[in-house]
Amino acid sequence: MKVDVEQRRETILRIVINNYISTGSPVSSRTICNKYKIALCPASVRNVLADLEEQGMITHLHTSAGRIPTDKGYRYYVDRLIKYSGLTPQEQGFINNEYLSKHIALEEVMSKTSKLLSSMTSYAAVVSQPEINRTAFKHIQFTLLDSKKVCVTLIANTGMTKSTVVQFDSQIDKQQLVRIQNFMNEQLEDVPLSHVKTKLRRMMIQQRDSFFQVLQQAIDLVDLSSIIDESKRFYLEGISNILDFPDFEDSGMIRSLIRVLDQKIRLADMLNDIISETDSAKKIRVFIGQENPYDMGNNCTIIMSSYALDDKTVGGLGIIGPKRMDYGKAIALVRYVSEMLSEALNRYSL
Repeated sequence: MKVDVEQRRETILRIVINNYISTGSPVSSRTICNKYKIALCPASVRNVLADLEEQGMITHLHTSAGRIPTDKGYRYYVDRLIKYSGLTPQEQGFINNEYLSKHIALEEVMSKTSKLLSSMTSYAAVVSQPEINRTAFKHIQFTLLDSKKVCVTLIANTGMTKSTVVQFDSQIDKQQLVRIQNFMNEQLEDVPLSHVKTKLRRMMIQQRDSFFQVLQQAIDLVDLSSIIDESKRFYLEGISNILDFPDFEDSGMIRSLIRVLDQKIRLADMLNDIISETDSAKKIRVFIGQENPYDMGNNCTIIMSSYALDDKTVGGLGIIGPKRMDYGKAIALVRYVSEMLSEALNRYSL
């Protein structure tokens, strides 16, 4: 009998949340009885609703009003009751086409990913470029611009390409530059970018001949702080989209949300937490209302995942929308896009 009671509660809770998501209106016992085929009389439905409210799963705005889900109710729904609708073949095909072509630069892929997530959900979307400490050296090229100026082009295993110009006080010999380039490409392949300078310095300690100067110039040329612009490693798209939802009519709530979205470092912190907690690009995290760790607003839901290169997590992506969202569809989309982005990165690394 206990199982039957629990099943009744779960059935009614699923109905309340699904109906509220689709209509945005509080759900009454009359709506449940008239709209859904359930073997319960109105009085029994009202009793179940009262039980769910006592458990903190649903609440009501007014005494005579219908019920709406609470954060706790949404959490139970996402963890145990949700039916994942998945993506249609047309939606999958559309996403696949976005990643089929070989893009000019990794930044274009990341920007396109954020726009794709935003356009397909009408929510805000966030995507981080691969973390530096999870990105490895693949190739470097030096181009002598004049006797004291060198253009440095760095290519990482993720496909990230960055260029910067380095100015020297003394003249640079072209043959010496080629020697440094060949040496670095031979010795630094697959070394994490964050460890490149450390490895070169260790090699300097071991070298006591004329090659010492080569290593010193290599360190000067590989100035990652100028090559990697941290401010451009994070993409945010569709802030205005979520403000169109009636869930964000409160002006104070809007100001709070916009303030956090403008402070991209908070979103970056959330993505970094996702990256740190999992080595699988299939890991999905859902933050509902007050669960949001960075004060994103009580009416927001954030769905995030990581993406991988060679089965190692290197970055994160996600969407920010109202709590009243189609969770099954949104989670399926975030998961699928993270898989497609991982595949695209692996093609870049070939």
